[in-house]
Amino acid sequence: MNKIVTINAARARKIIKNRHPWIFSGAVKNAPSDVEPGDIVPVADEPGKVFAQAAYNLNSDIRLRVISWTPSAEINENWFGKHIKKVTENKECILGIKNFPENKKNYRVIYAESDNLPGLIIDRYGLVFVVQLQTLFADKNRDLWVDIIKKLFNPVAIYERSDVEVRKKEGLKDLPSGILYGALSENFFIEESSFKIKIDIACGQKTGYFLDLHIARKRIEHWCKILDVKYLQNYFGYTGSFNLYAARSGAEKIEHIDSSQPANDLAKENAKINNFAKNISVFTVDAFNHLEKTENETVEAIILDPPSFVKERAKIKNAMEGYKRLNSIAIKKLKPGGLLFTFSCSSYISEEDFQRVLFQAASVSGCEMKIIEKIGVSPDHSCPLNFPDGRYLQGWVLQKIS
Repeated sequence: MNKIVTINAARARKIIKNRHPWIFSGAVKNAPSDVEPGDIVPVADEPGKVFAQAAYNLNSDIRLRVISWTPSAEINENWFGKHIKKVTENKECILGIKNFPENKKNYRVIYAESDNLPGLIIDRYGLVFVVQLQTLFADKNRDLWVDIIKKLFNPVAIYERSDVEVRKKEGLKDLPSGILYGALSENFFIEESSFKIKIDIACGQKTGYFLDLHIARKRIEHWCKILDVKYLQNYFGYTGSFNLYAARSGAEKIEHIDSSQPANDLAKENAKINNFAKNISVFTVDAFNHLEKTENETVEAIILDPPSFVKERAKIKNAMEGYKRLNSIAIKKLKPGGLLFTFSCSSYISEEDFQRVLFQAASVSGCEMKIIEKIGVSPDHSCPLNFPDGRYLQGWVLQKIS
């Protein structure tokens, strides 16, 4: 093997034991000068024993991102194709969609390091695939991913949504977005749990839709039906998929609140095409303002699904204050017995931290709240035990006791 990157002895032992896929710059003892950023290189301990293969990037604090812990694996186009096919087949099994028609399968095909492909996101909406290339390794192999998707899935379109700031940490200055193969229809719909949902792949958040919240949507429907919720507020509602599940549960008055007019236009359209327009009122306003103006103890259920309050570890304290304020106001608006569905989508906020925030919010509000359920990501977004950094979404179902 050539171009071997060597890890210092103390760090190598820990890395081999824990198998965390990120190897930081401080652990690297030696790297050949001719290694190209984005290349896949053998990774060895100081005696020279190769223990992994990883994507290398001199421009990133995460110097190496492990792709395989098998030193002898021949990582090439064939290996990537087989790997993606294997991951896909497993996900379709655990999601229970293996026998669905191909144009009705919606899920995250590849979730970056959690699926051993650093920085590569592939989301599937039927026969339309959206890729997001967050690392130099993923970006450098753009054509390869397109070829593999075409061979495995016979898509009608492949679209890139790499307009994410995290690329800059990899030394990537551009934020590309656009069609890579085929063509998108002007009005694009997916089917989910018997709903027809219009999504915006080109300009919407993430890759157009929040596939990771599928379980959360079902649990909101479940609890609203169990407790016969009639009046619900949905804050940061985006394109309104939570509304549909709440309406199907029997909710008669749903207030959808979001500051984005394009998202709200989609929310209205999704309500209409699923015959729930009479149940759902859409407000293009600041969420905090609408929440504060709501009368205390008048709402039976509130959904809080804000965008991430923290993008870097140094700002955790400010984020915690933001979550505390938002949840404390919401708790005051709930009727006794009412439900709070509250979410955090930041990997920097631990479950322990968020529970502390929710406790403080309840304390400030002078209310007693009970934990009814905790909700995580859908299984296609799951992360390995040795990579807790892949965990980012947590949802809590709380009931106001008094």
